Amino acid sequence: MDMLKASGLAVCAALCALILRRLRPELGAAISLAAGVMMLALCVPQLLSVAEGIASLARSGGIRDAYLTSLMKVAGVSLLSDFAAQTCRDAGEEGLAVKTELCARIMLLSLALPYMQSLLSAVLSLSP
Repeated sequence: MDMLKASGLAVCAALCALILRRLRPELGAAISLAAGVMMLALCVPQLLSVAEGIASLARSGGIRDAYLTSLMKVAGVSLLSDFAAQTCRDAGEEGLAVKTELCARIMLLSLALPYMQSLLSAVLSLSP
């Protein structure tokens, strides 16, 4: 049912933005941004249940909390940066969208660095 609401909101907002962009382009962008935020708000309950499900699976599998925290950070950075980049594209700011994606890649690399170092250390300890 929530997807039906989100889809309806998206179609209505797209039509409104299309009409308003011809008269006042800044209002069209504002409608798109507001609709995007509202759609994101519709997804929050599902996002929380997904996070709880992943945490439950991690606990039952004996995965340490540090790994789970890092996984959640990676997922959050990925989802938020994609949302931000797409919002920038909707506003006609392709350059800003590309810079947002680059920033996200750098942040993801920094989150992965401790695990890459740990893996390299383990590999080097195996060599004679």
